[in-house]
Amino acid sequence: MTNHGRVARISDMKIAMFTHPFAPVIGGIESSVATFAGDLRALGHDVLVVTSTRGTSTTQEPDLLRTEPLTDRDRLFPTLDAFGPDLIHTHQPFLLGRMAHDYARSRGLPLVFTHHTLYDRDDDRAALGEFADLERAARLLAIAYSDQCDAVIAPTGSIAAILREQGISRTIHIVPTGIDTARFASGDGARFRERHGIPAGAFVVGHLGRLIPAKRVDFLADAIVAFLSGSPDSWALLCGEGGMSEEIRARFAVAGLSNRLVLLSRLSDESIADAYAAMDAFTFASLTDTQGLVLLEAMAAGVPVLALRATGPQDFITDGVNGILLDPDATTIAFAAALAGFRDAPERSRLGAEASRSATVLDRRACTEALLEVYARAGETRNWQPGGSPPDSLHDQVEAEWLRFADRPAASQALLPTRGFPSFADPV
Repeated sequence: MTNHGRVARISDMKIAMFTHPFAPVIGGIESSVATFAGDLRALGHDVLVVTSTRGTSTTQEPDLLRTEPLTDRDRLFPTLDAFGPDLIHTHQPFLLGRMAHDYARSRGLPLVFTHHTLYDRDDDRAALGEFADLERAARLLAIAYSDQCDAVIAPTGSIAAILREQGISRTIHIVPTGIDTARFASGDGARFRERHGIPAGAFVVGHLGRLIPAKRVDFLADAIVAFLSGSPDSWALLCGEGGMSEEIRARFAVAGLSNRLVLLSRLSDESIADAYAAMDAFTFASLTDTQGLVLLEAMAAGVPVLALRATGPQDFITDGVNGILLDPDATTIAFAAALAGFRDAPERSRLGAEASRSATVLDRRACTEALLEVYARAGETRNWQPGGSPPDSLHDQVEAEWLRFADRPAASQALLPTRGFPSFADPV
């Protein structure tokens, strides 16, 4: 039975999760929401996911409410009342996050915010380009928004430290998104290699993730090309969707390496574990991920990671123990040299075994139980201040900047979903 204003301590909690990007879009935020929602339901809780209609299917599904983030308030609130949530958990501070805040406050409910994205960072301003003003406004809003929530969650310790430096005064709880370690440990790499024509004895350099500039896959492609040029028995396996697929193919073609590149778009759920198992090294060049779920998935498969020292990798990888970390300003040549050294390292199997062991600490069940502890504390320590809310001017500024790209869906589609915004692609 639901009782507004408290967090249930038995298996009857009703949770409304607000997120812009969600299935069929695939990425870190979507995976986090889907993972926690599924695991909370498995523990006996009811979860309603509230997401945007923009760039997604308009079909209503069980436990999923698709809504327009600017105009559907009058329809959304009665629907939420019928669901009767005990707690609101939002994954963005803007657009639907504004609705989440207003609904929680109007109904006297605890509000939890997961800070998935660090906005307006020096490391990714070059990739942001024309989105810089939007990022700057989002960063200011995220700080003000956090201080109006009952609990703020960061996925890693390094992100929590940065948020404190930015001026967030609320207690920041560290709750990573968990992974199904057993699933990723059970992949069949030999089957995957045979299916895609990769020799059984080849050394396979892999990557799985969005193929977009913000993830620095251009750097990664150049580094892998440099490595393959000096390693004739090695192959590249790159998996993911994004606008850079053709550019990656072109870079390999110019180097005469197309015959040793396997570039796949979306994989079926059944084949993802097999893809990881087919790799000998997982590579990661992003400097701005707040967690990097793909790192943990690869590690659970027993695949050590070669990455740049940044938020995400530095929280899970110990250099020389379960993977290799390079300085964030490493060149593509240095990255390629590290790959060559790793290929020839006698302790490669030890690194893989340690990667697998490290990943077990972040199994889904343990992370979901940690989230429930945050929910309980949020319900006990609610501290709504009369008149306290993130300034409307900040919300308005973010929304105005976002709407600037309304007539340019191709531009917005490339970056906005990775930053927690709905894209402007036509619904399918």
